[in-house]
Amino acid sequence: MIITSIISDYIEEKKSEKLYCEYLLEIDGHKLFCYNNRKDCQEFIEQQIIPFLPSDVKLIFLDGRYPKSDYSQKFASTVLYKIKNQVGFPYLLKVQNGIVLEKSINNELYNSLNQGHDFQVLYNKINKFYQKEYDTQIT
Repeated sequence: MIITSIISDYIEEKKSEKLYCEYLLEIDGHKLFCYNNRKDCQEFIEQQIIPFLPSDVKLIFLDGRYPKSDYSQKFASTVLYKIKNQVGFPYLLKVQNGIVLEKSINNELYNSLNQGHDFQVLYNKINKFYQKEYDTQIT
């Protein structure tokens, strides 16, 4: 009984992973901006960053433990869970060739908010990430 459950869980996990990878290929080129409801920066992000994002950037808002976006909750949760370099929100994500490229701008955001650094540095990092084409080929 336990072995059957383990095998069933494994099969479901592999099926979910395959569907996730197929979906990444379907949404190739999508750009995502992911932020959370942390009180000290949510308002700033919504007023000073989101309006200036490129028009093709989609939002994922993590409200507590629940992501809200135009994507399914399962996809949004999975993409956030799979962030490799978990240093803090907000995250810039881009889907390219079935791979999710990621960058946290947490440090730049808090340097701007708390230490008075020029916000243009933050905006430049965001724009550079979304404009740059990455070579995902392994050489």
